[in-house]
Amino acid sequence: MRSFTLKDREALIELLKARGIMSDDQADVFTLALLDIRESAVEIYDEYLPKLQRQLETNAGDIEDTIWDIREACRHIDYHLKDAKLPPGA
Repeated sequence: MRSFTLKDREALIELLKARGIMSDDQADVFTLALLDIRESAVEIYDEYLPKLQRQLETNAGDIEDTIWDIREACRHIDYHLKDAKLPPGA
């Protein structure tokens, strides 16, 4: 997964504002949401899914807790999708 750093975020904010696509506040909220969504996605795919697979293969560990962690990471993504306040698609 491509990295999305604070420097990338700042550049994206400036482009969104310069092109008149979003106000400063909208661009700030939107790009912060993207940053947090990326962090949760990386957490799911790099941490929780490998852990779940190991638990299922070895029949060790608390599988329900890992599934709960995945669910919570998905809820975090959902929160940030709503928090970004993007207009509905056409």
